Amino acid sequence: MKWVKLLIGLLLTPALVAAIWALGDLTSAGWRVEEWHAPWFWGLLSGFTIWTIAYITFPRPMWIYVFGHELTHALAVYLQGGKVLGFRVASRGGHVKTDTINWWITLSPYFVPLYCLIWIALWMTINFYHPIQGYQWLLYGVVGITWGFHLTFTVSMIKLGQTDLSSQGYLFSIVIILLINLLLIELFLTGVMEHHTILRWIFDLWGHLRFTYCTTAFWIGGMIKWCWLQTVALCHK
Repeated sequence: MKWVKLLIGLLLTPALVAAIWALGDLTSAGWRVEEWHAPWFWGLLSGFTIWTIAYITFPRPMWIYVFGHELTHALAVYLQGGKVLGFRVASRGGHVKTDTINWWITLSPYFVPLYCLIWIALWMTINFYHPIQGYQWLLYGVVGITWGFHLTFTVSMIKLGQTDLSSQGYLFSIVIILLINLLLIELFLTGVMEHHTILRWIFDLWGHLRFTYCTTAFWIGGMIKWCWLQTVALCHK
């Protein structure tokens, strides 16, 4: 039911604020210890910049995006134990026909950077058999391009008002998409940053979660108390 997902979206909003806060912490920590000297920083920045210029300047490769979008739907179906009954891709849109559907299957293309994950898996496979550590710039450069591809197309598709989002409820969909994208970005950054560990990130995120939810509960409690006092005052007039 959409009203249940609306409630879940509202309940997850403080978590989204905490995730944004945690990303700010990572950015601040990276600035203090001068992480911009690291190869991963310039690789990601260069790759993302190259993609952004290409996205703005040249015709957009919609067919490639649609193929990845529908393939992500299909993979999510298989991971859920379902069956894909039809798969269609075109530059103007695509469709996957399946015997099962849920929010994870519907929204997965918006928070799973499929081409980026494929590139990382390919790199790890090649590096396992033939070490290529000397080409870290290439690894992070392509990560920047493919993750930029995912983020730019995700934003553009959200603006078009996809039925994927409307079917799950806009508030629920937007909160889930933003939250999972932020968490994946932060997890990746903690994996490559030299002076910030995953455990430190989890600890900071947990602290922000407690603060945002406690603050939200305080304000909601205050509003309820105010409404109650106003109601009592009116009843005694």
